[in-house]
Amino acid sequence: MTIICPQKKSELKYFLIALFAIVLVGGAFYIIGNSSLVEKSHELEALKKQIISLKTDNADLKNEYYRLTDPARLETAANNSGLTLEKRPQYLTSKQ
Repeated sequence: MTIICPQKKSELKYFLIALFAIVLVGGAFYIIGNSSLVEKSHELEALKKQIISLKTDNADLKNEYYRLTDPARLETAANNSGLTLEKRPQYLTSKQ
C-alpha cells in the first residue's frame, strides 16, 4: 500500500498549535488587563476615602477658625488688651 498524501495530518496539527497559541496570548492579555483594572479600582477607592477624610479635616479646621474669630470672643480679647471700639473712626487721608 502506498501513502499518497502524508502531509494532510501535519496541516491540522499546525492549525491547532496556532489556534492554541492565539488563545493563550489572548488569555494572557485578558488576565493582565483585568489585573490592571482591578488595581486601578482599588486605588480609586483609596483616593475617595482620602478625599472624604480631607473634607472632614477641612470642616474641622473651618469650625475652629470660626470659633476663634467669633466677634464676641474678639471683642473680649480687644477689651483685655486695652483697646476700645470707636463708633466713628477717623482715618488718615492725604490730599493731593
